[in-house]
Amino acid sequence: MRTERILSIVFALVLLASVVPLAITPAAAYEKKIPCDADGNNELTKEELVNAILPYMLGEGSYTLDDVGDAAWVYAYWDGKPKTIVDSAGRTVTIYKPIKRVVCTLAHHIEALRILGISKDTIVGVPSKLDPNFYPEFGDVQGIGYLAWDLSSSDIEMIVALKPDVVFLPAATGPWGYTADDEQEKLEACGITVIRFTFNQLDTIPEEIEKSGYIFDREEEAEEFIDWYEGIKNSILEKTKDVNKTRVYSEYSDYMVSTADDDIIAVAGGEDIFEGNEGEVEKEAVAFAKPEVIIRAVYRPEGYGLDADDTAALKEVRDSIMSREELKDVPAVENERVYIITSHIWTYLPYSGCRPLIGLCYLAKWFHPELFPDTELEPKAVHQEYLTRFQRLDIDLDEKGVFVYPEE
Repeated sequence: MRTERILSIVFALVLLASVVPLAITPAAAYEKKIPCDADGNNELTKEELVNAILPYMLGEGSYTLDDVGDAAWVYAYWDGKPKTIVDSAGRTVTIYKPIKRVVCTLAHHIEALRILGISKDTIVGVPSKLDPNFYPEFGDVQGIGYLAWDLSSSDIEMIVALKPDVVFLPAATGPWGYTADDEQEKLEACGITVIRFTFNQLDTIPEEIEKSGYIFDREEEAEEFIDWYEGIKNSILEKTKDVNKTRVYSEYSDYMVSTADDDIIAVAGGEDIFEGNEGEVEKEAVAFAKPEVIIRAVYRPEGYGLDADDTAALKEVRDSIMSREELKDVPAVENERVYIITSHIWTYLPYSGCRPLIGLCYLAKWFHPELFPDTELEPKAVHQEYLTRFQRLDIDLDEKGVFVYPEE
């Protein structure tokens, strides 16, 4: 009878664990060990769990409800072992118990966690300036600094004070060669677990979402998104992989180019005329290369706040490119195949997001309209599905939002 009683208590705590990890706020920083793992070998056994639960139930011992609840979760759902991933900076990161408190240093991180259906209450720190149209629910969450072109304005002391289990930092290098290495070092010196994911590159988003789903116990949500994402991407790649490549010139400022354009242009069936180049290029070199399509990526924070027909700002940028004297004989200008795309659906830090797939859809249609009739690929419809299905946002793109000009 005594053994059955013990096992019934264990079972009750296991069931309780399905609620406790998401409901209780820890009083201390995230400990890098499995709770209640008495011998410290990173493998929680039934005996260790029972020996933790019984003293707790009797009001004895040093374990808290957090400890036994987390331990029960790890035993029941993680097979008694920690979870380990390799992040996008090539670092091995180990998670020892359910993640309850997260600080996101870029908006991309919030967007990715919303894809997984992570509760807002789990996200305890965010960039101090977020797009209120895309992140309307985060106005009351603690800001940890205005992260514009880099993380140097982040408040490390504030982040530490929030007692996060995990802090997300970007893996990718930002403009002017800036990285988050210094912030990583400072946070890890305080005993905080850092995961470096960027969530804005066409090829790495699925893997980053998959790994995030694994550590947050949201594998099904991750798989649903990845299936949708890869399905659209692969349907485009299948048609463009053997096609004659469209010659493309892409810039983010006048005659300034980035290697971040190369992959997305290639998947869409284009050939970047400055592939592998970063920084300023000669205007004469652009004219000599005679691109068939010109893409200009712009930062427009208004995005989802604009009326859908308010394209004046993007039209002005396009007109300025079309009127460049040195480009007047370039096929892209002669045939009016000059397109403006905003950073919301592009690949540049820090003002992009998890949405380069939408940018890819537009590029594919611009580069090869004969391959992608509206009945087969509708970028705006893809965008709308993403907002409604994976971001759970009440935004109607027929009424709000300007991201490309012209659309066709």
